[in-house]
Amino acid sequence: MESKKWYKLDNIGKFYSSLASNSIQNIFRYSVTLKESIDKNILQKALDLTIKSYPNFNVNLKKGIFWYFLEQTTKKFKVTEENLPICFKLYNNGNDFLYRVSYYKKRINFEVSHILSDGRGSVNFFQTLIINYLKIRYELNGINAYSCSYLQSSEDSYLKYYKKNVNKVNDHYVSKVYIYDGRKLLNTTRFFELHMSVKDATSLAHKYNTSITSLIISILIYSMKDVIPEKDLEKVIKIDVPVDLRQYFKSFSTKNYFCLISILYKFEAREVNIESIIEKVNKQFKENLTKENLSIKVNQMVSLEKNVICRLTPIFIKNFILKLADLYTRKLSTSCVSNISIIKFDDVISSYIENINILVSTTSFQFTLCSFKDDLSIGISSKYKYNEIIKKFCTYFSKRNINVIINTAEVK
Repeated sequence: MESKKWYKLDNIGKFYSSLASNSIQNIFRYSVTLKESIDKNILQKALDLTIKSYPNFNVNLKKGIFWYFLEQTTKKFKVTEENLPICFKLYNNGNDFLYRVSYYKKRINFEVSHILSDGRGSVNFFQTLIINYLKIRYELNGINAYSCSYLQSSEDSYLKYYKKNVNKVNDHYVSKVYIYDGRKLLNTTRFFELHMSVKDATSLAHKYNTSITSLIISILIYSMKDVIPEKDLEKVIKIDVPVDLRQYFKSFSTKNYFCLISILYKFEAREVNIESIIEKVNKQFKENLTKENLSIKVNQMVSLEKNVICRLTPIFIKNFILKLADLYTRKLSTSCVSNISIIKFDDVISSYIENINILVSTTSFQFTLCSFKDDLSIGISSKYKYNEIIKKFCTYFSKRNINVIINTAEVK
């Protein structure tokens, strides 16, 4: 009997695997709206074809003595019409898939656990799935799906670029972080899908001599100025920003390969203009986004994993410690803004697509950006009943004559 193939988890995957039993799991949801209704049978064929290119996605999470690991399965995921809430948990036991493909009318959804991949790494699978679907559906020839070798897509780039060193990043410790204290929804999450013109958003960013990511973060901070209570003005707003390390260290891996930087801002007074916020945000991006600093950050992450005591600690103790660490770190961040960046397709493929959107699960509220042609999509996930900050964020654009289309959903 042939033994099943298994894979080691990457640095980030090991952390998220310890949280797999949580009621809220770390999940990305990629959605594409096409111009015609989805054919379920063709979508199943497209998924079966895609999995052949990404066998490291067709796995189950198994528990070892010291770490979790991924075991390849010969089972095939069955595509279904959407019947579960957005970002509904994927993992219940070691026989579950860590991804899900569903459809509803013209929309195809691909949901994937952070255990398997990060935001940018999962895009490759998503793009290949859509290309395969449209190629089969419309008998398109001469169009290739995203491809790289199996070894390239499945490599652990954290280990590939790890260098043992003693350097430390000069991260500023923040003792008092502003956490929005609105009433949380019980067992419910609200999702907002914003769409606006990339040209309009870029024009506004250029007006302030900044990037789209910096602009969105600055507007988010600006939207808090009239919401934050007087007693919390002395606290620091801390926005976590995932950085795709593939931009700095050559990698085609579909596994996790990112690190977090933090943008800090403290209101000296309520009356503040957007220009002063952008200036401070720009400065921090410039300081943080250097290859040297990112390399040191990653080395510190991997060094902890390689620590002898950590490696030899039984998994049940690791799970307990990492869950405590997760609860602690939630109190050290106001929000998170992730820019998955541009999602490109061949012109022929693009002609069949209306829009693309990305959402994530959350325990508070966070933003996920992506763009397709002239559509900038901002997916917002919120656990709060009242969303004054998000309302002010949207209003900022409409007051500047930028048309914003908003779709909302509430799931339990």
